Amino acid sequence: MSASTSAPPGSKIGFYKNWMPDPDEYDEAFSKVAFEFVLSYKHDDRPRVAKLAAETSISIYDFEDDDSQPTFDERAAWHHNTVSMKIWIRAHAYRIARDWQETKLANWFEENQHLAREFGFTDDGKGLNRFQADPPSQSRLWEVWNEEFTPVVREASKRLAKKLFLKAYEHALPLPNPTFEREDREIESECGEQRLVREKTKEVWQQAKPFVTDSFYLKRAENWQVHENAFWEQHTFMGMREDMFAQSGQHSFAIDSGRDRTPSASNHRHQVKKLSVEETREMLRNTTRALIARARHNGELDRRISVAIDITKGNPFTGDRDGHEDVILGYKNAEYHYQWATIQVVGMDVPLVLDAIPVERGDTRAEIVDGLLGNAIDMLTNISLVMMDREFDSDDVKDVCSNHGVYYLNPARKHASEKATCTQLRDAGRKVKVEEQGSLTGSNRKRMYLPARNRELFATDETPDPDDELDTRQELISEFADIGGDSEERGEMFSDLLDDLHEEEGELRGNEDDTRAYALFETNHPDLDGLSDADKQTQLQQVRSVVSRYSARWGIENGYKKLKKFRVRTTSKDPQYRFFNFAFACVLYNVWRLVDLLVKIALEDDPDYAPRVDANQFLTLAKQFYGLEPPD
Repeated sequence: MSASTSAPPGSKIGFYKNWMPDPDEYDEAFSKVAFEFVLSYKHDDRPRVAKLAAETSISIYDFEDDDSQPTFDERAAWHHNTVSMKIWIRAHAYRIARDWQETKLANWFEENQHLAREFGFTDDGKGLNRFQADPPSQSRLWEVWNEEFTPVVREASKRLAKKLFLKAYEHALPLPNPTFEREDREIESECGEQRLVREKTKEVWQQAKPFVTDSFYLKRAENWQVHENAFWEQHTFMGMREDMFAQSGQHSFAIDSGRDRTPSASNHRHQVKKLSVEETREMLRNTTRALIARARHNGELDRRISVAIDITKGNPFTGDRDGHEDVILGYKNAEYHYQWATIQVVGMDVPLVLDAIPVERGDTRAEIVDGLLGNAIDMLTNISLVMMDREFDSDDVKDVCSNHGVYYLNPARKHASEKATCTQLRDAGRKVKVEEQGSLTGSNRKRMYLPARNRELFATDETPDPDDELDTRQELISEFADIGGDSEERGEMFSDLLDDLHEEEGELRGNEDDTRAYALFETNHPDLDGLSDADKQTQLQQVRSVVSRYSARWGIENGYKKLKKFRVRTTSKDPQYRFFNFAFACVLYNVWRLVDLLVKIALEDDPDYAPRVDANQFLTLAKQFYGLEPPD
């Protein structure tokens, strides 16, 4: 990057790369950009962004400098009959937004002459530009920027680049960092592809590491002797090795790191234990904010976001539990464990863990959802839908979601009336039913009955349904095979009696087969408003459209499985220390997901959401480069 487009002091990445969309940044000039130009290309974002740049309106107000208002063009008069100054400004604004040098822009114009015409550089055959038949050369671009642009015009070009970035973001058109652009190298073999993945992973990991150390801190005395980065490097080192504890990890890190001073195991635990739960949560969120900003730089997390909330448990421990009774919520065979709740992005977006909180005795599910959802919305204001399992089925939780302005979707428990409804539906041969309850605030609440996993329960239909209805119903059955009916614990001493009663009640309303035949969901999503009176086929289609989103909730379950790979093991029973280990594992997990995303963007034309860099590969490569250079 040339001196005129270099990053400001303190900026770690290019000067435009930390910009976040701010409604105040949009002005009248950019509102004039024709939206159809943005949509004119379906598969390649680069020409779409170029179209956006070429059609960008330029106002005199973009050139304001204190009290002065210079004209667009201060060149000699004869220059005014050639290429318009506005065309040069648009071109350089696009170059700056792409973080390109003049040579790269000149080559790009040469390879994309139809887009050079969009900017106004080459003759379009209608005599609109009779003074330049070819795209601009590197030398001409350099000359215009360095010799013909005044300082005010150069600054205005930078402002336009920023606005272009924001406008592209608004229309979901990423402007990638050249570091993460698709590689032009030919990949001739699987080994060559794997080598390229390794190289790109190392490169991206080096840029992602500071997200961790910039957000985490320790509360130590001023006479410290071991640099703080050593603590985070050591914790990262231990988290990247399976089943490594602080005691053995400290010795391994001291040998492997090459640092003169490293924390002892006892000092490491002591310093980390000083951090309160809220301080740890804040550091996790700060790191996640940085990762969100980086993901958004590549066009991710910019549309409506779906999140999931769930509860997981830590590694079990044994022995005395005095003093920790309020946070020990589970035990089995004399083994105890703590529980933590998280909120995570799910669906077709980067699956980042946004926040985590320890679950204590007496915490209601509504309080947990309120705390997690509130913090998540502070980071991602475009959260639209939150999904939870049946454990969070309560009116208080629904009220919390409505108060935060998000929609909820979760399976619901079946009580006597719901079980009776299942029998009524099965007797009537109905597959789907929507019940709607009015709400004074927000969207109405809906209860949806749909086929569960038991296909054979519907096998006796005498009249076959139309093909489209059958397909829709079978998709519902397939996608929600995991939901089924409610699992209810029975007292073992009454099991024989209950079995006899169930046999006698087999023909009564609400019997077990009828209950298992249907899954019950609840939501306040407006797509189902007024659907209770709709025809059967419309209900089938609309219910599937809404409820099919629930399958994305399993992203949080998969995340819990992966988190175990990043978690430092410990024999300590201290709940704060164990929570810190969990939260730090969330950070490493998030960094892995970001690294995987950026590697895929760099290597694939149309990246999907299956990991390209799996967790084991990331750990193997990252632990070779965990070290961070000590500050001066």
